[in-house]
Amino acid sequence: MNTFIKMTTSKLKRGAYFTFMMTIYTLAMSNKLIAQKAAQLLAAFKIAIDHVDDALAIRRKSEYTDQIAALNEQRLGFLASLKTAVKTFLKTEATAEDAKQLLQLLKDYGITSRMQLDQLTGLFDNLMGDLEGRAATAVKALKLQDLVADIKQSQEELKRLTKERLDESTENGIGRLKDARAQADALYHQLLKLIEVLADSEGRPEYIDFIDHANVIIKHFKQQALGEKVKEKIPGTDTNPGGNDDGEEEPPQG
Repeated sequence: MNTFIKMTTSKLKRGAYFTFMMTIYTLAMSNKLIAQKAAQLLAAFKIAIDHVDDALAIRRKSEYTDQIAALNEQRLGFLASLKTAVKTFLKTEATAEDAKQLLQLLKDYGITSRMQLDQLTGLFDNLMGDLEGRAATAVKALKLQDLVADIKQSQEELKRLTKERLDESTENGIGRLKDARAQADALYHQLLKLIEVLADSEGRPEYIDFIDHANVIIKHFKQQALGEKVKEKIPGTDTNPGGNDDGEEEPPQG
């Protein structure tokens, strides 16, 4: 087989896409003849793959992530201090009723550090509404306004950074990833077309070996990552693509 199996690489998900492109690039570079004949194309291909990796990294972790985590710990710490302060007022008759009201409010929300970040943010929003609303008189009676203000400040700053991180991910991550993948796709197809032309015109075994090895990789990703059937016969594999007598391949596992 002197042609490559066709695969729509744009259907591959992020991690699978990067792994596939890097595997094809590595295979090409390990073939001395192809590495020489397609040197410029492979250099551009590697740059495009690196751009994909960079764009994926932006989406995985933002510079805001550590700041958001610190603010989350801060607001939880202020909340714990508020609970401790409220409990101390239970011991004094003059403040006991207000303390009971606030303590019950805090118990009703049941906020814990194990909760998911967005869930926590929503609960803190509602809690702040109550502390500044229906429970404001009790907060004032216990002189806890400053501590409530500290919680609110941490909450608002965390929300601001979370929005900025989302905006960054949307504008930079998604856009950059789309552009990087489009470039890598184009170079991938150029590389395969060049090798097919060289295989037909020169007929050297190095090209045929590369095509055969690449097709095994392509078949694997079509089956396992995309769940698609491969009808082409691949040298060194089963008699038919799926290994079944009827020519139908088994569904991908996992």
